[in-house]
Amino acid sequence: MSASGKLSEDKEDLDSASIAATPEFEPLNTDQRIDTFNKVKELRTEGISTRRISKVLGICRNTVRSYILQESLSPRNSSRSTNIASFTKLILARLNTKGYKIKDIIDEILLLGFNGGRTQAYSNINTLKSECKINIPSFTEVQQNAIPFIKPLSSRKLTKYIEVCIKDIADPDERNYMETILENIPELRIVRKLVKIFKMMLKRGSGNIRRWIDFIKRSKRKLAGLKTFANGLLQDIKAVDNGIRLPWSNGAVEGHVNRIKSIKRQMYGRAGFELLRRMVILSKTG
Repeated sequence: MSASGKLSEDKEDLDSASIAATPEFEPLNTDQRIDTFNKVKELRTEGISTRRISKVLGICRNTVRSYILQESLSPRNSSRSTNIASFTKLILARLNTKGYKIKDIIDEILLLGFNGGRTQAYSNINTLKSECKINIPSFTEVQQNAIPFIKPLSSRKLTKYIEVCIKDIADPDERNYMETILENIPELRIVRKLVKIFKMMLKRGSGNIRRWIDFIKRSKRKLAGLKTFANGLLQDIKAVDNGIRLPWSNGAVEGHVNRIKSIKRQMYGRAGFELLRRMVILSKTG
């Protein structure tokens, strides 16, 4: 007889035996894996492969391999007992404090050593709420509250206000927007401080630019724009350091270069070098 034929007969024998042995109102086993474990052992002693056993019993191969290696079925690790009682006082204090959400409480007790999962924590906290008759708005209720729309700032205005005192912003909507994002985005607060320090170094003509760059590069925060800027400064760090410390500047030269380029673009394709020379010499800003 072929192995497949023997396997089908074994499957039918197993099914018929299980049906015959099952009474009409048989109570459930305490562990439903016992029957499956015994069947795996029986089929394995008959020389049937792991793959075939998996197909016959409808379980995955890893489970079959695990049962084959075990001499007796190991107990389930499904203890539902947790140490939530150790955090009862903390949870009650947080629930009675305005502004705390259940998610925040769960994050806190997990850091403090709660040995259960988030679902268990939600269930226990909700039970504690009902027992102590504490009423705090749920996530759905919070979402249903009307949130006033605040028009976001453009990148140009955000760059302008990043180092300005919030009280000096004239527009109340823009001031409210800056207060909101600074309150909720810690990275932006760090960028704001770093920009103020850099501006102060330029204004005073002194400061350790290398330490400023090193702080940005070592920071674990996502300061992508500042890190790119810092890497650019490192490429010519001596010139940057001299630009901060020394009183001289090439700003006047750069201004004249910009003026000449502007005149050249206005005359593009319409005149030669001699007329360009006269326009530059006779320009009002010259």
